Amino acid sequence: MNIGNIVSSSKINEDNFKLFDEIESVDNSLPTLIVGWNKTKEMFGDKVSILNKQISDNLYWTFSTTERRVEYDDDIITFKQECYNNFGSELSYVYIDPIHDKPKKIKKILKKIYSLSESISYFTDKNMLYILGENIVFGVNLEVTEFIGISTNSIITRVVNLRNSVLIDNEIFNKCKEFIKKLDNEYKLVPYVVKYGKYY
Repeated sequence: MNIGNIVSSSKINEDNFKLFDEIESVDNSLPTLIVGWNKTKEMFGDKVSILNKQISDNLYWTFSTTERRVEYDDDIITFKQECYNNFGSELSYVYIDPIHDKPKKIKKILKKIYSLSESISYFTDKNMLYILGENIVFGVNLEVTEFIGISTNSIITRVVNLRNSVLIDNEIFNKCKEFIKKLDNEYKLVPYVVKYGKYY
C-alpha cells in the first residue's frame, strides 16, 4: 500500500512509498517529496525557494545525500511520519457507547450502519468491533455490550448480514499488521487498510 511518493534519481528503499524518476508520472493525490535541490530547481525554476521546503499543498523537496546528508535524513523521517499521520484523515470515527449515549442517538447510528451499501468490519482480540462504510468507522466495545446483556454473537451475526459485508479475519489482518504498527496501532483503521491495500 502506497501512502506517499518520492521523486529521486538515486535508488531509495522505502516501504509504502512509490518511487519515481520524474514528477510527471506521480499520483498527485498522495504527498510527494522531491529529493535534490538541483533536481527541484530543474523542475520548478524560480517557483521554489531554498528557504522553504514546501512547494505546494502536497509537494515538498529536500536536499540529496550528496548536497546535505543530515537535512536529507531529517526530512525523509519527517515526510514519512507526516504521511503515516495523515493516513485515514478523511475518515470520521463514531464510537457507539450503549451506556452513556441516548437511545435516540444509538438508533440513528444503527440506522446509518444498516443503510450502508457495503461495509468492511474487523473484530479485534481486544473485543472491539470496527465497521467501515462511507468513510465512517463505527466502533463498538463488545465487552460493554455483553455487560448490558447483548451477546457478541448476535452483533457479529448482524454485521455479517449487512449488505455487501466483509468481516476481516486474523489471516487477512496478519498481512497488514506491520503497516498498522506504523500507524501507532490504530486498529480502527484496519478495515480501511484492507480495503485500499487490496488485501482481500
